[in-house]
Amino acid sequence: MTSLWGKTQEIDFFKKSLTLTTPDQLFYLTDDGKYLAYWPKGYGGEKTTLQSRNAFIGNYTEKWTADLLNEIAGTIGGYPVHKAVCEEIALPNNSPADIAICKTHRKVEVPRNNLLIIEVKMSVVWNWQYIPNPNGNFELERIGVISQH
Repeated sequence: MTSLWGKTQEIDFFKKSLTLTTPDQLFYLTDDGKYLAYWPKGYGGEKTTLQSRNAFIGNYTEKWTADLLNEIAGTIGGYPVHKAVCEEIALPNNSPADIAICKTHRKVEVPRNNLLIIEVKMSVVWNWQYIPNPNGNFELERIGVISQH
């Protein structure tokens, strides 16, 4: 069974995402050269807004949610389907359901097979610092909680 959201899932998110993209797509770069998941409260330097991380965290958390709901969906004879499409209920290919609990395990469904449609809105909770190492690896250090950013 998938465990509930915690630090382990956030570390896994960053590690997997960093195999697909660069740190500047996932972390903010502060004026003093630190890569942070969030701007700390009271940060006085220039700020930007990362849009790229939204796609990575969205995909990761939707898949994580589908895995979490797998056992529960089975108790009602359903399957969690990530990116389910059902044209008849306005879920086209270009705007599928984040997760749908369906009677079948198909990406393209008919209305009568949809039991539940779920919109996933999640992000990382803790503030993390990405620390590159000279050998090409990196460390992730938890530097704060949600109340600090």
